[in-house]
Amino acid sequence: NCDMSGLGKRAREPDVTDFAVESEPGIDALVPASAPAAVADAPAAVGDSEVLTPLMRELQHIQHEKEGLLRFSIVRNDGDAGSLISLIDLKNVFAKQLPKMPKEYIVRLVLDRYHTSLACIFQDQLVGGITYRLHATQAFAEIAFCAVNATHQVRGYGTRLMNQLKEHAKLQGIAYLLTYADNHAIGYFRKQGFVKQVTMKRNRWLGYIKDYDGGTLMECRIDHSVDYLAIRAHAEKQRQAVLQKMSTFMTNSDVTHPGIDTRMLEGRELPGLERSAWQDTRIDCSLHGQSTSLQRCLASVMKAVTNHADAWPFREPVKTSVAPDYYEVIKDPVDLSLMLSRLDSVPSYYMSVEMLLADLCRMCENCRLYNGEHSEYWDCAARLEGFARSKCAEIKFVRQPIGPTDTKALVDTKAASCPSSRRVSPDRTELDPNIAEV
Repeated sequence: NCDMSGLGKRAREPDVTDFAVESEPGIDALVPASAPAAVADAPAAVGDSEVLTPLMRELQHIQHEKEGLLRFSIVRNDGDAGSLISLIDLKNVFAKQLPKMPKEYIVRLVLDRYHTSLACIFQDQLVGGITYRLHATQAFAEIAFCAVNATHQVRGYGTRLMNQLKEHAKLQGIAYLLTYADNHAIGYFRKQGFVKQVTMKRNRWLGYIKDYDGGTLMECRIDHSVDYLAIRAHAEKQRQAVLQKMSTFMTNSDVTHPGIDTRMLEGRELPGLERSAWQDTRIDCSLHGQSTSLQRCLASVMKAVTNHADAWPFREPVKTSVAPDYYEVIKDPVDLSLMLSRLDSVPSYYMSVEMLLADLCRMCENCRLYNGEHSEYWDCAARLEGFARSKCAEIKFVRQPIGPTDTKALVDTKAASCPSSRRVSPDRTELDPNIAEV
């Protein structure tokens, strides 16, 4: 037992590392007029924070950090009295917010010298924190506990805590955050950028973190080019810039045209289209440095994916004799045979690389949704999706505007480059002359 009655009121010790937050120029101008500028005497009521948008909360946190009302401190068990008091306060928060976690286990990890804690302090009161263990040689950190006091949970401190941890991880050269989340915490970690599919190599983390029964291993990759402390403010600035740019050429955005049957018209003949800023475009593609058509690039990707060693579960539709409830669980089934038929259709179903990749990712996601995480099918889906993404990334394309005089040449080029256009039988061409033009 440790008697701390003689230590007095907890003070801000010099060895407790505080995060210095510097907002970028122009962020102050984004603070809404309704957002509180300062909270000097007492915390804002819970109801006041419920009406704030995530952007307003972020700007409010930035303002509070400037004024010293809100701060985030790195605390370690270094034997200092102030650090021990902060860790005990943090232990109490974890014990109250995580009632199913053994208190002895919480104390052991929070006070362990190999663990580090990030404390959230509002008006000199510790309201939440994160305890994690750094594995510097493997460039990742394992989150053990993350909790915020119940009276402060609706104010966005949980998100702010995680963003502060990501910024601190960037300074220490950490590339990944790992954690075992229970069913109640999966939603929170997913909102913070964590995913269930661990992309880090298994031999990099296996044996360094403890395996928990009933927990879901989740991973978050740290992007060193992102400012996590002002991510919503930057997104809002970009949104305003896009709206301002659109307003310069969308002079007829308030004009409403009567409905028409678009099946009877081509795109360039739509009423009002000539007076808009829309331009017909073509996609110039290249694969491995050689210029080629989009359809040939997509066909090359599909051939590589179909011949991949992990593609065997996806080549044909799932049979109900093997999985009777598959189509009750999966509402949008996709397989490689369906994608090949879509690619060979006239005109092709896939008009861009993104459309093809979306179907490939949906196919793999359906597999992970239906099968267990530790099944063979799950591993095949994870490896095949990574391979498909890498193959699609090899395709370089540029969208070029074309004039009306180039439309006929573009149509001829598409017809010549589409493999399926050469499969049309002569009888079908005589019955439908439009097929030859397409």
